[in-house]
Amino acid sequence: MIRWLANKIYMPKPKVIVIAGTTGVGKSQLSIQLASHVSGEVINSDSMQVYRDIPIITNKHPIEERCGIPHHVMNHVTWDEEYYLHRFEKECLGAIEDIHSRGKVPIIVGGTHYYLQILLSKRAMQKHRKPTAEEQAILESEGNDQVYAALQEMDPVIAAKYHPNDTRRVRRMLEIYFTTGQRPSEAFAVQKNSLKFDTLFYWIYSAPETLDLRLDTRVDDMMKNGALEEIQQLYDYYKVHSFTHEQCENGVWQVIGFKEFLPWLENIPGASFDLSIERMKVRTRQYAKKQVKWIKKMLLPDVKENLYALDATNLELWDRNVLDRAISIADDFVSSQKVKEEHAPPELKCLLNSTSIGDNSPKTENDWSRYTCQACRDKDDKPLLAIGEKNWQIHLKSRRHRLNLGRAKKQENHEIWKKRKLDTPPTA
Repeated sequence: MIRWLANKIYMPKPKVIVIAGTTGVGKSQLSIQLASHVSGEVINSDSMQVYRDIPIITNKHPIEERCGIPHHVMNHVTWDEEYYLHRFEKECLGAIEDIHSRGKVPIIVGGTHYYLQILLSKRAMQKHRKPTAEEQAILESEGNDQVYAALQEMDPVIAAKYHPNDTRRVRRMLEIYFTTGQRPSEAFAVQKNSLKFDTLFYWIYSAPETLDLRLDTRVDDMMKNGALEEIQQLYDYYKVHSFTHEQCENGVWQVIGFKEFLPWLENIPGASFDLSIERMKVRTRQYAKKQVKWIKKMLLPDVKENLYALDATNLELWDRNVLDRAISIADDFVSSQKVKEEHAPPELKCLLNSTSIGDNSPKTENDWSRYTCQACRDKDDKPLLAIGEKNWQIHLKSRRHRLNLGRAKKQENHEIWKKRKLDTPPTA
């Protein structure tokens, strides 16, 4: 009995590998190579790849290139469903347990990095009930304002930590409250932020200027390989079920490509095929930039000591810069040895320093103060909101803010001139 208790107390946590990085950087390729090397299986953590079919525009790794490696949490959700974080949590943790039970290593890979928070122990209490019909209607509401207002009413402390447009996480906080009966702010305050598993994180990184060109080329290749047919397939479903433009903010309709081609598919004046492709490229590049920001501000502060950066800028050097380094790290990790490799190669060390991690991150500074700029507008044409003093200072010094102030000043001077002109009597 004593020996059993001792083993129970000191039993090491099961191992999990995570591959993070922007879209188009090679995460899927590395996951197959690593899985083949460490006897692993892949768990998808991309919010679009959970949906059935449309493999091209969701960038599912081709089955013929998976080398027989099993993939979990992929290609199983119907197009009329919204896929929430709590469902991913249940399916991912179930897949991890299943893979561990067969003596293999789970490898989580995907671009929806906020899903990775399910690996942290800082989670809300156990669910006690299902949301009521009224509560479910709020969770499924298409309006950001209604969802955010509900969170402000139920948990103003946690609401202050999120931007009103951060609808996914705002919904998740509401969901926690509806299913547990406990305010997330109270639950998080008493919980430690530790990893549930012995977890190794890889961050595959590519220099932005190189990645942008690669992403543009990938969109062109997607078009050649049948992306338009998949977009048309989505559009036919969209029309048959009488969906609206507002619904494109949720579910499978968020996939990059559909909204960009929707004006052309609906024969909107000024829309064109070439313009749709360009919009798809622009949005893909923007998405990659957002992914890097999320990793820096939200992931790194929690897992820095467990994370290793890999340089995928030059794909001709993939084996040396990415694969060989990743395998060396994985060998030490899987055998529970101290990892001999540095956390980042010299050219990427700047990514992991304190400035990169987020001197401007509210999470790092624990500064959730809110500032509103009346001169600048957000995507909903509302006054821009900045969270955290350092983010506010960065905004005040930004080119965008200076230009908007200049426009406002010109408009003010023009109004003064018009008023003076009206007040000045005409000369005889």
